[in-house]
Amino acid sequence: MTAPAPSKLATVARHFATLASGDAIARIVAFLAGVYVARRLGAEMFGVMTFGQAVVLYFTHLAACGVDLTGIREVAADPARARTLAPSLLVFRTLVAAGLFGLLSAVALAFFPPLEAAVIALYAATLFGHGPNPKFVLIGLSRTGPVAWSRCAGEFLYAALVFAFVRERYDVIWVPWAQALGDVTSVLLMLVWLARLGYRMPVELDWDAARPLLARSFPLVLNIMLGLLIYNCDLLVLKYFRGNATVGWYSASYQLISFLINLAWAYSHSLLPALTQASRENGEREALYQTSLAQCFAVGLPIAIGGGLVARGVIELVFGAEYRSAATPLAILIASTPFMLYKDVAMVAMIVSGREHAVLRMTAIAVVFNLIANLLIIPRYGMVGAACTTLATEVLRAMLAAAFVRRDGFALLAPRRVLRSALAGVSMALVLVLSGVEQVWFAVPLGALVYGLVLAATGAIVWRRGSLPALNV
Repeated sequence: MTAPAPSKLATVARHFATLASGDAIARIVAFLAGVYVARRLGAEMFGVMTFGQAVVLYFTHLAACGVDLTGIREVAADPARARTLAPSLLVFRTLVAAGLFGLLSAVALAFFPPLEAAVIALYAATLFGHGPNPKFVLIGLSRTGPVAWSRCAGEFLYAALVFAFVRERYDVIWVPWAQALGDVTSVLLMLVWLARLGYRMPVELDWDAARPLLARSFPLVLNIMLGLLIYNCDLLVLKYFRGNATVGWYSASYQLISFLINLAWAYSHSLLPALTQASRENGEREALYQTSLAQCFAVGLPIAIGGGLVARGVIELVFGAEYRSAATPLAILIASTPFMLYKDVAMVAMIVSGREHAVLRMTAIAVVFNLIANLLIIPRYGMVGAACTTLATEVLRAMLAAAFVRRDGFALLAPRRVLRSALAGVSMALVLVLSGVEQVWFAVPLGALVYGLVLAATGAIVWRRGSLPALNV
């Protein structure tokens, strides 16, 4: 197998570093704002807020029309499509967002209790931060910087508004407005950036040009909608059987998981253009795929192991004693990190191969399993049961992804490529357990130090003079 060209790996790493750093800053800001809101509102009102987010999340992906991934692929393969296709896609998605905003607001006000209806209707305004979002154009053009920093600006605005206006439990209605203003600000900044790069997005709708890509993207819309059932079906079932307070506790455990999910998506979006452009004939595409899987495992394993060991300390430190019940669900949920990363890389490979329908079938199988498991387990075991079903579902999705992607000629990850990461993970776990360290501020650096030292000792981290260390797995 031909080794992946250093330029390809460097490009993926550079684009991911830009996207991930911006996304990490944005997520940290949003996380801090979320912690502030959780403490100010209390578990019950925090549960009302996160329930509203969970409902509207389905509509945000409908507004995006599944174009983000396929759009990146189209623009990366032919940059001219940023001018000929992107404006029509953005106008169409904006029209869809407007229609969904009206529909969701009306349904919420008609069928939900007053407070929940108001929160959902206000969160519906965030759809205007997704329909006209030109992120896929910038990433397809390998301009990840504007995406990252526009996202940061939006989250900083959201956090500033939250800190300014949320003081007591019924100030929950300010949170969705703040989020909507932040999201729309991000979109406007990205459009300005595109214009400065010479890619103006006129208000035009060429349906004949847009329709083929929208048709190919439709399976991804369904895939995302089904994936969201896995992501928040447990919240909906918990609300029905256990109430808003339990939803608030469980949502606290999901804050860190959401952060990791967004980083995984940032990596997937960074990998997609490079994998699209890599040559299949000389084995470059397969080599890049294998290296991406191995690196994701090396990053995900210590998060899963270390996160599980310090989960209780993290919850109490960040959210306070009221949310102590979220510690065990967090320890279980975070164990899904390596499986989630494996699935995302395999899904990108399937999209590059034009196998959107296979992605949909894979997710549909996982959704059926997740729904049945949630309905059987959550009524009896509550949050712990919800976390266990999520972990089991991510394991299943990774296994299905590995099986489906093999049909496109991508091999399973070779065991030798995970041995050094596994050794480092076991060493880290032994040190943390035997040391008996419970303080998060000491345990996290200690675990990271042990993991890094073992990787370096086994040659999995390569030090090059004049450059940052490279992960060689």
